[in-house]
Amino acid sequence: MELRFLLLLLLCISGFLAQEFDAVVSRVEGQSLIVECRYNYWDYSATRKTWCKLRDEKCFTLVSTSYTSYGYRNKVTSGRATIDDDTSNGIVTITMEKLQVQDSGVYWCARYNPPSTVNPLKTIKLDVSKEVQEYDAIEGQNLSVQCPYNTQDYKKEKKAWCRSTVQNECDVLVNTDYGFLTYQNSAEKGRARIHDDTQKGIVTITMEKLQVDDAGVYWCARYKPPSLYRIIEIKLAVAKATTTSDVPVTSSTGQTSLVLSTASAGVTPADSSLLSKRNFIILGLVLGVLFILVLIGLVILYTWKSKQLKTRGDGQAEAIYEEPRNDTVGFSNMNDTKDDKQEMPQDLKYATLAFQSRPSPRESVYANITPSRALETPHTGSPTDPVEYASISLKPLASGAKS
Repeated sequence: MELRFLLLLLLCISGFLAQEFDAVVSRVEGQSLIVECRYNYWDYSATRKTWCKLRDEKCFTLVSTSYTSYGYRNKVTSGRATIDDDTSNGIVTITMEKLQVQDSGVYWCARYNPPSTVNPLKTIKLDVSKEVQEYDAIEGQNLSVQCPYNTQDYKKEKKAWCRSTVQNECDVLVNTDYGFLTYQNSAEKGRARIHDDTQKGIVTITMEKLQVDDAGVYWCARYKPPSLYRIIEIKLAVAKATTTSDVPVTSSTGQTSLVLSTASAGVTPADSSLLSKRNFIILGLVLGVLFILVLIGLVILYTWKSKQLKTRGDGQAEAIYEEPRNDTVGFSNMNDTKDDKQEMPQDLKYATLAFQSRPSPRESVYANITPSRALETPHTGSPTDPVEYASISLKPLASGAKS
């Protein structure tokens, strides 16, 4: 009996894996799901019905009808799921409320013969994502997305970052995978990187150097090839770089964080190179102007110094005085009386000069040589030979006069 059941279960699962889903439903976290499953009420109205979730090739019951001492209990609620079997019309209605991201997966609405016989009536693929988030980025920036998930249920599942193309389809850009022995929780492909922190239950996606063509809708998803189950949906807009500001952007949900960081301060690599060359040229011009100004200043300073030295030299030349040795000035005749009596025409008379006081630096010394009048001798009254006298006078300079 058990072997027969196992074979039947394997056939059911194999049939499920081979077939397409009867319905693919997308919901945003917090919304509700209602599914109707029809069956032949003539044959199966008295058969129990169930709503179960497939995981690891087994279908785990969430809610099911049952029999009690009072009869068939056709409406049952368990947690956030309710099943209602309308036996008169052959319709089973499933309701799930307050959907969460971890509710994403594949479900069966099925006929149920305890303890383990399950005959699917309908296969539903459910995608539950966070509230759709829209972000604006500038070309050249980096995008970082963090996607939390339930580690108890999805720790061992692959994770992926894909770009939505058409309804319910998504092209995988990068994904984690299982290696020969262990789970490879990090991967990189092109400009996209993914890292799955299985301890914290956070998938981190990074896209570098965003381009305008990167604008679109993306999923951070659980990956069971070929199926993808959204964790978060991101609508990304990328614009040309128009400013140099770097404004980090974070998600308003608090659970999901998306950060836009500037890789080139809002400027494309080509613009950055051009800006560097422009700054180098401007710096060279500024340094050149400064060098010319310094050179002109040195020339002016040298010229001014030269004029000062010349002026100072002239003044020193004009203010040279001989140090006096005596304190009196007087004149005396070097000839004795005998010589006076003798007539010595053409002979030179001698005089001695003595300074009475030290001249002030502001006073000048003037020397005048003038011919004197003919002197008469007291005895004869006749003029003697002419003699030239030298007189020296010291006069103070008038205030403000140039020496």
